[in-house]
Amino acid sequence: MPEPLLAARDLHAWYGESHILHGVAFEVFPGEVVTLLGRNGAGKTTTLKSIMGIVRRRTGSVRFGPRELVGLASNVIARLGIAFCPEERGIFASLTVEENLLLPPRVQPGGLTTTAIFELFPNLRERLRSPGTKLSGGEQQMLAIGRILRTGARLLLLDEPTEGLAPVIVQQIGRTIARLKAEGFTILLVEQNFHFAATVADRHYVVEHGRVVDLIANAQLAASMDKLHEYLGV
Repeated sequence: MPEPLLAARDLHAWYGESHILHGVAFEVFPGEVVTLLGRNGAGKTTTLKSIMGIVRRRTGSVRFGPRELVGLASNVIARLGIAFCPEERGIFASLTVEENLLLPPRVQPGGLTTTAIFELFPNLRERLRSPGTKLSGGEQQMLAIGRILRTGARLLLLDEPTEGLAPVIVQQIGRTIARLKAEGFTILLVEQNFHFAATVADRHYVVEHGRVVDLIANAQLAASMDKLHEYLGV
């Protein structure tokens, strides 16, 4: 077995006095797409933010290759080659699509060129001079993903990339994730829509009350639907 690219062990995290993560543990191997599934409030987004160092009070271990991330600042973690696409997308209203796209610095060689990003998301080329807030929700999501692809990061943390999007845009996001996987990116994906997750992921970790409570291989997803419905309350 190869060594995991990302490994969390006994990860705890707090917002102020609120203890959110209670010993999260999982692994992501190079070239995988892995999802964190769970209800709202289960701790999925906090897990991504803890990996990135956005949640400052955390204990346990998060290893990215040989490097321990717990204790590092978020800007240092980003420069190691990890990129975070938040659920709220973080588009700057006062900047154009082009300015938003070019804003993050390159942290590693091998980032996608703007031409390659426009091949993934042709809408962005057409809206290049538009202010970020004039974009549709789907176009904002394309911009948020495209922006991190420029940086050269090879591990992508995507938080609810399909939330609130039309089915045709969800399909485009799915095709994009499949293409990124084929090009060697590793992706950790927080997703509520397990039907979408099934189309893109290799494995699924189920998060409940700040803990990983199950691991389901994608090949076993169909046989695990009753269990998933119980976990997710759908």
